[in-house]
Amino acid sequence: MVVYNEIQGKGLKLNTAEDVKSYCEAIKQLKLTEISLGGNTYGVEACKAIADALKDQEELSVVKFSDMFTGRLKDEIPLCLDAFVLAFENKKKLVEVDLSDNAFGPAGAKPLMRLLINNRNIEILRLNNNGLGIEGARLISEALVEAHEKNVKEGAPDRLKVIVAGRNRMESPGVGHLSKALEAFSASLKHIQMPQNSIRPEGIAELVERISKCENLEFLDLQDNTFTLPGSQAIAKAFPKWPNLKHLNLGDCLLGAKGGLAVIKALTDSNHKLERIALFFNEINAKGAKLVPEMLVGKEHLKSIELNGNTFDSEGSEVEAIKKQLERLGKEDCLDELDEMEEEEEEEEEGEEPAEEESQEVDELAKQLETL
Repeated sequence: MVVYNEIQGKGLKLNTAEDVKSYCEAIKQLKLTEISLGGNTYGVEACKAIADALKDQEELSVVKFSDMFTGRLKDEIPLCLDAFVLAFENKKKLVEVDLSDNAFGPAGAKPLMRLLINNRNIEILRLNNNGLGIEGARLISEALVEAHEKNVKEGAPDRLKVIVAGRNRMESPGVGHLSKALEAFSASLKHIQMPQNSIRPEGIAELVERISKCENLEFLDLQDNTFTLPGSQAIAKAFPKWPNLKHLNLGDCLLGAKGGLAVIKALTDSNHKLERIALFFNEINAKGAKLVPEMLVGKEHLKSIELNGNTFDSEGSEVEAIKKQLERLGKEDCLDELDEMEEEEEEEEEGEEPAEEESQEVDELAKQLETL
């Protein structure tokens, strides 16, 4: 394994081909399997020079290009990505691409389409915090669906196993687009991460219905989206279809008291391979907490259960019962600290959504992308 990460995280501003000349020369001397250049900012000419240095790296399998365009103009980034796509689209051993924390929006998604369609060897795709929005999600989905269709036509297996696409402000329409691609890759997908995407209950219901076909799913993270009762009922229905699920994160998803009950009941008779169950800050009350001990039966692989920030008493009988059950299972250290419990409030009408508050950082990213 040969890794080039000499300038990773150096905070360099590299604008021209001359600025990256020495790095490119070093790259050309190596038979690379992995390259990591994040934590610096690169201009168009610098990217073209790096792409040229990488074009003959046939053993390249991992590309980590997160956080590479801070301060760059909106019309620069697509040109940079276009240069890299040209270098990577024919790499037969490329299995992982990480472009997270680059605010390229829909304009940056366009050149990526070519990579996803032409290089169908990629198994791990990380597009976290890219400001994709609804349109960017549509473009990425369109490319992935076309890639799947090409695989079917050629009799080739789908290879995509991991997709990370959190903090992209997809909202329900955007996730509706992307969920079509996830459904297309249902035979191969094992890991889906889509936290903080402003998805509402109707979007959650559509997403869950489509990914319920991912029978090999092991990892699901939908933290900080809005479920309420309809979304909770939808995912509760899907749980039995994921027998290999190991990691479930539904933290801060506004399940509500009724939604929490639906989720806990559904987990009671299924998903016995779970290692992590995250249900923190979901307005789960004492009635829901009372069902947790029974839900834990058979969860022999459990390493963590997170219930902090809900509305039951952290010193009540329900928690004592949870702790005793964990002790019986030899899992007494699995429960998180219940030190931020909230007061129970009257639950909203069924399916009603409270107003969502987006983080200041994500809103700022959206403003940057308004004109893309």
